[in-house]
Amino acid sequence: MVQVSDIERAIRGCLDIIGVSVGDCLFGVYDCRSIDVHGAGAYVFFDGSGVYYVGEADDVARRLLKEHCSVHIGGSEGVVRFLMHYLNEICANSSKWVGLDAVGREEFVKKILGEKINSLRIYVVTCKELSDSKQGNRRVRNKLRIRLEECLKEKLRPILNP
Repeated sequence: MVQVSDIERAIRGCLDIIGVSVGDCLFGVYDCRSIDVHGAGAYVFFDGSGVYYVGEADDVARRLLKEHCSVHIGGSEGVVRFLMHYLNEICANSSKWVGLDAVGREEFVKKILGEKINSLRIYVVTCKELSDSKQGNRRVRNKLRIRLEECLKEKLRPILNP
């Protein structure tokens, strides 16, 4: 059983490993209806039974609200991973979608997936040092943020991240 304190301990440990001061970061636990934090950082989808997915973004709120929580399958690797995780359950309910047209089937899948994703809690950490930089006209992904995500995957062993 995973506790919020386990996730926070892992995040603080990983920040220490990559050399980012925890004093420069904001920590919070949200769900898809309560996200109100903007900034660069990492996020962890979890519930009492375990950690599902770890991700990172230059704008965590945008990533979570516009992709994960809104079940934007084509715009998010994370949502595809959730889809694959719940595919057996979706298939088991084939009597509810087998007679629908393509749009109806897609809406059915998004509804089931949305219910699952929206039932999870999300631990978010944002830090100024984790923001992307610009070199000319191109954006450069922050290497510390990528290292933070990898460290969290290693420590938390999420179900949906390899």
